[in-house]
Amino acid sequence: MWPVKAYPENRRIWAYRALLFVAGLTLVVGWWARVWNLTFPRQRVWDEIYFPVFANKYLNGVPFFDLHPPLGKFILAASIAVFGNDPLGWRLMPAVFGCAMVVLAAVFAQRYFEDRIAAILFATLVAGETIFIIYSRTGLLDGILVFFVLATFLAALRVEDKDQLIWPALLLGLTVAIKWAVFGIAFPIGYILWRKGLFRPFLASLCVSAVVYVLVVFAGQIWNPTGPFETFTNQNTVMNVVEWHKQALRNAGRAVPNSEGSQWWTWPLLGRPIIFFHDTNAAGKDLVLLAIGNPFVWWSSTLAVVAGAGDLARRAVFRKPLADHPLLPIVMGYAVLLLPWIPGTRIPYLYNYLPPYAFALLALTYWLSRLWGYRRWGPWAVVLYTVLAFAFTLYFLPLVTGLPLDHEGLRQRIWLESWDHGEFE
Repeated sequence: MWPVKAYPENRRIWAYRALLFVAGLTLVVGWWARVWNLTFPRQRVWDEIYFPVFANKYLNGVPFFDLHPPLGKFILAASIAVFGNDPLGWRLMPAVFGCAMVVLAAVFAQRYFEDRIAAILFATLVAGETIFIIYSRTGLLDGILVFFVLATFLAALRVEDKDQLIWPALLLGLTVAIKWAVFGIAFPIGYILWRKGLFRPFLASLCVSAVVYVLVVFAGQIWNPTGPFETFTNQNTVMNVVEWHKQALRNAGRAVPNSEGSQWWTWPLLGRPIIFFHDTNAAGKDLVLLAIGNPFVWWSSTLAVVAGAGDLARRAVFRKPLADHPLLPIVMGYAVLLLPWIPGTRIPYLYNYLPPYAFALLALTYWLSRLWGYRRWGPWAVVLYTVLAFAFTLYFLPLVTGLPLDHEGLRQRIWLESWDHGEFE
């Protein structure tokens, strides 16, 4: 959409080849880590006690209540229906979406930045991000949610006339039908379409999004009325939908204390990774699943967002061109997706940061792409960054895949006190 900077690629051919090599390694490791030994552990971990269970209840007609809309459970139910109510059935669809998200990242960045280097970088960052790896390996909704957020944004980027608005509208409805909190994606999408002269048609298309969302919720209530005990099953489908929204809204604002919870302002600092699983094998090695991001990339992305916001503010103060700056929708997307968690009406968790984190990675991609076009040493600085990012991925990979670690190795990877858990002692 906005070229970052033209550069004579033939003058940087060796740096380009080196970047491709590191990107290839990262993609191979990232894809492998998403699918290797997918059935480990055999037991449910973290919120697998909810979402795959709810998905299976849909398949078996057992009433239940969940405060999230049903699409995410429908997706999990698809693989459970084929492979059974076991770890492969719970986790296959998140793995499929997690692998596909790497490809989506490349297509997205190519379209957004109109820059091949940006496409390679964004795909590499997504492929090697350890928190995306672990959410591809567990029967949870958040990795799938990030995929839909990026797909919706990409659909908006591809719109050339009002007849094509049906696609982002459709995807927006489906995205919100997984979790409400990502409705804010409509704001950067609306901004992009406004710059294309399509803002009014976009507002009209939100009716399509609303219809799609309501149809998904209706489908859930028709398939299996979801409510506590007899509350929903004694009413018709329309009343079930209304009652579900009332109860879901009440529950959404309820604060339930949990030691794994963390305040929103700690998320950009990677303040409190969530422990999914910890055990020891017969050889006394630790087997750990910790929902932790790649610290090097994570903290870099936070700096990238801060730098992006600062650059936009500087341009505004000095009246420099701003409206079509590529950082504006990125920073806007990051802010509006983080905004629902700032009031603190409930105990949030690090996984709530994953949708805004995708935009933080986009900001990082922007700055790395700019660095690539900076003098002779810029491309090699970018290559060095990707090498370090890959090294950090390898170092933290055991914590997100359950690869055996000796206890000293585990303790060496617990850098901050807030990362520690009592059972790691």
